[in-house]
Amino acid sequence: MSDRINERYIAKFFGIDAKENADDITSIRSKLKKIAFKNNCDICTIDEEPDGMYFIESGAVQVLDGDDNQLNILHVGQYFGEYGVLSGEKRLSTVRSLGKTVVYKMESRDLLDFLSMHPNIYGEFMKRVYAQVSVKHTQIVTLSKMRKGVLAYPANSSPMSVRQMLLQYGSLLVIYLASLFFVPVNTKDPIFLLPLVLMLCYVLVSKRTVESLVVSGILGAILVYRTGVFAGYADSIMDTMSQPDNVFTVLVMALIGGMVNLIVVSGGVTAFEKTAAKYSKTERGMFLSSLGIMALTSIDDGLNMLTASYASYKPAKENKVVREKLALFYSMLPTVFSSFFPLSLWGIFVTGTLAATAKTGATMLFIRSIPFNFFSIIVLVSMIIFAFGKLPLNGQLKDAEKRKAEGGNLWPKGSEKYLSVHDTEVWGKKTNVILPIIVMAVSSVAVRSLVNKSLVTDSAVGLMVTLAFMFLLYCFEKIMTPEQFMEHLIDGIADSTLPIILYLLTINFSTLLDSLGLHTYLEEMIDVFDKTAFLLPAVVFVIAMALTVALGSSWSMYAVIFPIVLNFTRHLGISPTLMVGAIAGAGIAGEKNCAFTAEAFNIANAVGINPEDAKKIRISYSAVFTAIAAIAYLIVGLIMIR
Repeated sequence: MSDRINERYIAKFFGIDAKENADDITSIRSKLKKIAFKNNCDICTIDEEPDGMYFIESGAVQVLDGDDNQLNILHVGQYFGEYGVLSGEKRLSTVRSLGKTVVYKMESRDLLDFLSMHPNIYGEFMKRVYAQVSVKHTQIVTLSKMRKGVLAYPANSSPMSVRQMLLQYGSLLVIYLASLFFVPVNTKDPIFLLPLVLMLCYVLVSKRTVESLVVSGILGAILVYRTGVFAGYADSIMDTMSQPDNVFTVLVMALIGGMVNLIVVSGGVTAFEKTAAKYSKTERGMFLSSLGIMALTSIDDGLNMLTASYASYKPAKENKVVREKLALFYSMLPTVFSSFFPLSLWGIFVTGTLAATAKTGATMLFIRSIPFNFFSIIVLVSMIIFAFGKLPLNGQLKDAEKRKAEGGNLWPKGSEKYLSVHDTEVWGKKTNVILPIIVMAVSSVAVRSLVNKSLVTDSAVGLMVTLAFMFLLYCFEKIMTPEQFMEHLIDGIADSTLPIILYLLTINFSTLLDSLGLHTYLEEMIDVFDKTAFLLPAVVFVIAMALTVALGSSWSMYAVIFPIVLNFTRHLGISPTLMVGAIAGAGIAGEKNCAFTAEAFNIANAVGINPEDAKKIRISYSAVFTAIAAIAYLIVGLIMIR
């Protein structure tokens, strides 16, 4: 018998005493059949009849769904196939070897015979098996339900009727024709307001950000190109796509998408569970360990929210933390951490929109603006205070604590279908998450700097180095094959399509507004604002926040607001770092105050709570943080702007 699948392992697996049940253990050992598989061999196949369960002696296996998508990686000492044996149902997944793999197989009849002779073991064994099946299913569903940058308004869940389409798109046609025939060419009037107003009105009615950018962009193209609208709009989009800064941003966003997906597939979401458990003996310890996890994984706000929330699930249950507290903590912090990391997907998007206006030094401008991102700083400080139990609780949290004190559930009504069961299985290693992020941060600065012999930050080069490192790390650890690495990389790039489309549409929309005289009009208005310039940081923060709430997306707002404000403040001599910080914070504040983003659904699946309750708790606190940030910008404006 091997060193791994030995007497101690068998006793622990079945929950029996090694000394008292020595004969049973010997009997089980005699029924285990050793089987070796070469790389990429199917050990069991989805929908086939179960013939036994397997224990991994050496190597690793991947668990696949019906479309050959990887669901899990199992390593030495883990097991599979038990559910089919006990339930009598067909296999739920395909299990395939990664490299040379050795397993021990226990035939179905032998397993069932042993359990039937030990009814005291049977009950506990069944409970454990079904709990593990439940968590794996829940984890997969949670990951698949993560929505990035997509509005989750209920009205968009069902298709429009023909009557609704005629009304909506007929109204647009009327607006287009009226603008074409009745708005004079070369007018000095602020006609750039027409596309802006249309965008805001349309998104408020439809709750569809991308579509609102398209329809308002078409109106802008009509006003700029007139009868040549189709050719002109196509040319403007191609011109936007051909700009070096935009090409760079799109490339980096795509590569980050691939990197994040590879981290998730490697087991990144659950890699910190065991480590977090060591430091989460109290509610405070649980929240503080989550802070650390989110900081380490801030490359992507979805990744750090899921990683930290999964790691805290068991400690939260053991410490009896109400779900409303978890919802507040994990809905407020993820984007905040990403806003402090210029190499995050969020940071790259903001830097890219800045580069369209600032032209040079956009990355350093972003970094210098971080101290002026008051909203993010206020949220971070408040959540640290919250972790120590010192932040005042609102009525919803007080009611939740009262419910718990009276012996009620840790979750509010309506949360049942979002509840999940977690086991102790860790899908991946912390190093498989942390090392790629470290390599990316170092190589983004070091590689180009060594070539140019001066300090240069190039995240595109850094990401290419990182992906090469991840290829070696993951493939030689047998987490995935080279073919699977490329598949997961491409899937991640595909997942970045929506942010990339949002970026290009908003940059193009901003360019069209400029062609309609927006910046010229603002330059003529400078004298009006000269004496009240100290109000601009606070005013810009509030307006940008409100625009984000209306659009349901900070990314759309950034590409519209940055060019307007930076060009305006340049003429007034106001520090661009202050304004960039205000706008960056406004985008995050707007998303936290918006009632129809996808965030509530992401939190619901991550921590197990009714989305409506998650939304209420988030907005109630974010509104207060927003007001405090606005006051802070007013004070700083009085101090810094004379």
